Amino acid sequence: MRYAIFSDVHNEAKALIKVLDHARQQAVDGYFCLGDVGVDNCVELVRSTNVPAVFGNWEVSGWSRLSPNNQQWALSLPPLRKEVGFWLTHATPLWPPHLTSLADLQAHRHDVPLSQLFPYLHFECQPLWDIVGALTKADMPLLFHGHTHRQIAWRFTADNYLQKLTRPLITLRPGDTLIVGVGSVGRPEDGPGAAYVIYDDALKQVEMIRV
Repeated sequence: MRYAIFSDVHNEAKALIKVLDHARQQAVDGYFCLGDVGVDNCVELVRSTNVPAVFGNWEVSGWSRLSPNNQQWALSLPPLRKEVGFWLTHATPLWPPHLTSLADLQAHRHDVPLSQLFPYLHFECQPLWDIVGALTKADMPLLFHGHTHRQIAWRFTADNYLQKLTRPLITLRPGDTLIVGVGSVGRPEDGPGAAYVIYDDALKQVEMIRV
């Protein structure tokens, strides 16, 4: 299966349309959205394509500005999706077990600092190492995230080295733990062009794409 994985639309409907059109031309089998979608027309584009999604920090602060129907969609989103062979989240997969949806978070806003739930992973930091440890413990080799507005991957090797990767094609090797920042559809901070990735689970390859 080939999956198009995108994040951080931030109200840029034209950029989202370009990404979805480009992904269709690459013969992908499915899509995932990692949050921070934005206003109603962007949400409706995601929903009309039947894209499984997680919520991001924009949904936390902006869900009430959506239409009632889209509010219900946003409140139902989880912070983490666990697929066979990979996980998807906006920023971190390390969520308290009682927070299984945006609605849960809204009901317990003061339980956990939002900065803890939405760390930035484009530089080496303690949250990054905590995630590496959790993935290793769970025997989960691959995580996709957004939030940083940058296409950056971290590879924790079988011999305990942490490598920062920005190359356009990354292969998941046996024994690796790979944490992939998919970049930003809207407002990228690492160069021009809407960014997303395609993951081929048969080839175990992640392709970084700019549109």
